[in-house]
Amino acid sequence: MVKIFHCADVHLDSPFSLYSPREAEKRRTELRGAFTSALMYAREKKADIFIISGDLFDSEFVTRDTRELLLREFAKCGDMKIFIAPGNHDPFTPSSFYATADFPENVHIFGEREMVSLDELGVDVYGFGFGSSNYLSSTVAGWSIRDKSRINILVTHGDLSGSDTNGPITKQDIASSGFDYIALGHIHKPSGVLCENGTFYAYPGCIEGRGFDELGYKGALFGTLEKGSADIRTLRFSKSRYELATVDISGVGEKLEALDIIRQAIRPYTDDTALRLTLVGEVKNAFVILPNEIGRGCEYPYYIEIIDETFVTPDMAELERSNTLKGIFVRKMLEQTDSLDKESEEYKMLALAMKYGIAALEDRSVADYDKGGERA
Repeated sequence: MVKIFHCADVHLDSPFSLYSPREAEKRRTELRGAFTSALMYAREKKADIFIISGDLFDSEFVTRDTRELLLREFAKCGDMKIFIAPGNHDPFTPSSFYATADFPENVHIFGEREMVSLDELGVDVYGFGFGSSNYLSSTVAGWSIRDKSRINILVTHGDLSGSDTNGPITKQDIASSGFDYIALGHIHKPSGVLCENGTFYAYPGCIEGRGFDELGYKGALFGTLEKGSADIRTLRFSKSRYELATVDISGVGEKLEALDIIRQAIRPYTDDTALRLTLVGEVKNAFVILPNEIGRGCEYPYYIEIIDETFVTPDMAELERSNTLKGIFVRKMLEQTDSLDKESEEYKMLALAMKYGIAALEDRSVADYDKGGERA
């Protein structure tokens, strides 16, 4: 039996372009913190093997602070063996950090198709590292297992989703591989531990979400592996999360009423959350809700982005009697939207234009309509 820790897709030094430069640096620091927490946990639990299945970095460029941090933290791991299989974002090139840094003896970085024997553990670790930003062949197929009586692990980056440029692999590749465990990277959504024909395999997902396409808390895998069984579970290491929420404010006539509904709906999301909030429904009056009006502090998301898809349905009886500019404007806009599908992009565009127009005619602020989000 061997204790393994498996992570991937850390993407250290990610640009975090969603944020201001100051906030982006804070998020990069949190990302480094999530990874060092993972290393610390593995040391405390006395993991035998620590696996990084590609994309430890976000590009070939690595900051000096990150280089120094990694070498220092890896050196603290003592007897724990660290295996890294470079991926498409951090390929092993002659000028890369992998090729130029002086790594501690407990760290092995895989080139193309290598095997390292750990006789004291009865384990053979095979690995494949990308040498460029793409690889067109399967990283799982074509291996020859030296000793099937030992625990055989494959560490590699590869794409099981059908891509043909990032090490395309299939379930048949896995089923016929003969490995006991395949530690995969590249897919940022965790798969849990799966099995094909006696071969266990998993994507741990990214260790920290970096945008609204990577929702929820993130982490890595830890547990024990032996011939015929894998007791490996997912652990959270992310410092924060990205989430989506939709709130229906139909029938609301005033901003304060809408804010009360929104605050109640987003109570599960607190100051560790970046929230993309979509507002839907037919409202009675035009009003603009800004992220900083929802709330600040530990009970609210640290970042809120608002997508307003509400549609104003004013009192038509009143407007029919009105010869004001507002009445004329609304009647003209409704003439254009009456025949449209409410799910169509044209309808949504005209609905937003009407909201802008009503707000302007009522002397309400429209200056912040196009500001997507801000830190609360």
